Amino acid sequence: MQSTEENKFLLNQCPSFIEYRPTPWIFNGHLMTIFGVLFRQLPQISFERIFLTVDNTGGTIALDWHTRPYYRQPILLILHGLTGGSHDEYVRWMILLASSKLDLCCVVAHARGCGQSKLTSPKSFCAANTNDLRASVKYIRSIVGEETPIFAVGYSLGAGILTKFLGEENNQCSLQGAIVCCASFDMHLSTNNLEQWFHIRMYNRRLTSNLIRYLRQHEEHFSNPNSNLYLNLNHAYQSKTVRDFDTHVVVPIYGYRDVEHYYTEASPNKWLKYIRIPTLILNAIDDPICPIDGLPNDDILQNSYIIAIKTLEGGHVSYLQGWWPKSYSYDNIVVVDYIKARLKQMNYQWKKQFDQRSIIDISIPKE
Repeated sequence: MQSTEENKFLLNQCPSFIEYRPTPWIFNGHLMTIFGVLFRQLPQISFERIFLTVDNTGGTIALDWHTRPYYRQPILLILHGLTGGSHDEYVRWMILLASSKLDLCCVVAHARGCGQSKLTSPKSFCAANTNDLRASVKYIRSIVGEETPIFAVGYSLGAGILTKFLGEENNQCSLQGAIVCCASFDMHLSTNNLEQWFHIRMYNRRLTSNLIRYLRQHEEHFSNPNSNLYLNLNHAYQSKTVRDFDTHVVVPIYGYRDVEHYYTEASPNKWLKYIRIPTLILNAIDDPICPIDGLPNDDILQNSYIIAIKTLEGGHVSYLQGWWPKSYSYDNIVVVDYIKARLKQMNYQWKKQFDQRSIIDISIPKE
């Protein structure tokens, strides 16, 4: 980071920035990533779902509210990873800590067709598409008002989309802070990494299988030969890698020249220099899926709005801690520390009024 007064204040307010103590018997990023899925139980959380129209072709996304927000209650918008959603353990543990420690109102924005939602137009999610996030932020801002702080945290795919969005918005961004966790900053690098012998067998096949399952769930939108977005589903279902799937599905849907063009457009590293709101980046050096080498250090050091934390260990969207990790992960604590510090930096104070009249209606405002 740049050693500005603002950044030094945030650093002093966030004890979690100083040290991460990973689970001692998990000795590499592969095990950390795997056990991050296997070890922690899935917290039982209920959600209230609304569907937000995000384009003029009938495309919608699902937003899951943990609770309805109170007047002036700070909001945490959570963006999940590839084919994930509010059902994922890392999302739910984040909600539990943010709501219990800071009394944040949490909402999960799903990528198109994810989180057991129906795809309502012949357009899948895409790592380069920030318009759905833009629509989500606009909707949340419209119901909570201009004075209520909104923060966002993105994981993996969601982290990359969030980074690109922040750069595109530049000075016009209406968020009060963002946390980017385990992002792929260079999609070319990440995809090449996933095509190593071990990574293909350990990660790539599983990720591709999840993508094919996603496509099968929504294939009615892409199987009409008279449609402008007709896909060769036979080729798509035979995909062996993420690159194959992107070539057969994302490239034709979004009109990219080829998969390399898509990966260039989806790589958020070039957008870091344009970010103009306080942003925290958290990545592990041993992340086996999104290599840290894609993060341009010079752009961080030249942008006073960004603090980047690189941990030696942590894996991909895992960050387990303690001898027997069954509860909050390190990233959960970092996110809460950072938002708490930002609220203090903003001198923002809020106290819940247990009055039904102070609960905000989350229905979609009419144009």
